Amino acid sequence: MMKSSKEEKTMTTRTENDVRTFNEAIDKCRRPVWLASSDGTYYNMKSAPEHDAAMALWIKDTNDEMEIFACSYEDEAVMTRFWNQMHAA
Repeated sequence: MMKSSKEEKTMTTRTENDVRTFNEAIDKCRRPVWLASSDGTYYNMKSAPEHDAAMALWIKDTNDEMEIFACSYEDEAVMTRFWNQMHAA
């Protein structure tokens, strides 16, 4: 699970590049990647309908309240690299 702590939260704006990079990271994963909304709904990012619904929420999630879960250590490493890139600045 990758989630920033409450102390680290800052308002972010998703760019077209962020969306592209997120989708590329998901595509590199071999097993399901889950995005959890702040209301507790889980979206399988490998399922087209769920992916589309979750991406719409993620783009609007300017407070980084959504969480990313991967189903294997290898996929978690991919998503951790993505997460670190997103929060490097």
